[in-house]
Amino acid sequence: MIQWKFVITSIMVLLTFASCVEAQQALQKNAKGYGSFEFALIGDVPYNSVDYWKLDNVIAEINADNQLKWILHAGDIKNGSSLCSDELFLDRLERFQQLKKPFILTPGDNEWTDCHRANNGSYLPLERLAKLREIFYPVPGLTLGQKPMIVEAQDAPFIENMRWMEQHVMFATLHIVGSNNALAPFATRTSADNTEVANRIQASVAWIEETFAKAEAENARGVLLLFQANPGFELAKGSAGRRGFEEVLEAFERAAISFGKPVVLAHGDSHYFRIDKPLLGSKSRRRIENITRIETFGADDVHWLRVVVDPNSPEVFSVRQQIVKENLENHQ
Repeated sequence: MIQWKFVITSIMVLLTFASCVEAQQALQKNAKGYGSFEFALIGDVPYNSVDYWKLDNVIAEINADNQLKWILHAGDIKNGSSLCSDELFLDRLERFQQLKKPFILTPGDNEWTDCHRANNGSYLPLERLAKLREIFYPVPGLTLGQKPMIVEAQDAPFIENMRWMEQHVMFATLHIVGSNNALAPFATRTSADNTEVANRIQASVAWIEETFAKAEAENARGVLLLFQANPGFELAKGSAGRRGFEEVLEAFERAAISFGKPVVLAHGDSHYFRIDKPLLGSKSRRRIENITRIETFGADDVHWLRVVVDPNSPEVFSVRQQIVKENLENHQ
């Protein structure tokens, strides 16, 4: 039954592609302005079946909010100790397709990197990555959601990396995941797994550089990058926790310093809501003041963040916590 629903969903996505061309033209026209707008940020949900009703509440609240342009999900659509089955992927797709606005997902480690675990089904991670791309990125350059929008996608196989601009503010997703960006060892690991990591890091660095080059060319007021992993901003260079992330952290630093305007690095992974400035300059050892980290709610804390984007503001980005009241009342 779920597979049939997925077929229907895929057909609907393809049918809406043509209509989205017109919507994208309007999007490009709006990109010339400097008006403020808002979007929702979630991540690390849903983790447990007992929390499905919480996600339903979040979706209902987001759908009822006409101010929101789109929904960003920072990855991890399941917890790290549940099956990575096709059925689970399709269940998550069905849930996210309840969102009436464009829905943009960046992959997390729980849905492919860590699927080699016995309690995940002892899958081969690269096979799960291919299935993840097939199910959640059926049309490269087109988002999910009941009203998808056209975005720029990186060349295959990295079609999950997306980029778009709204009101002179640049947005992009990056496939950067936990478990040391998929470098963590496991029994069935092969040279192909190592090659995948190297190629994906190279693609991420290229996507970062291209995104900032376009932002500078378009005189963007700010840049927001979305990815799943907490890359160990606060850790010393060369420490074990930064393994797999050093190259992207260096790319973040180079690009942000050159850009000189507000940059947001948004992620999940740690299940700890925070807004701070964690990145130190590799040479100056001082805070890179134009970089702000936003980590979203996740796991048991099934809430969402409202990100307000005002191109006319010096900070460009501001965040409001959206604690879903039903969740809080039931918790008490």
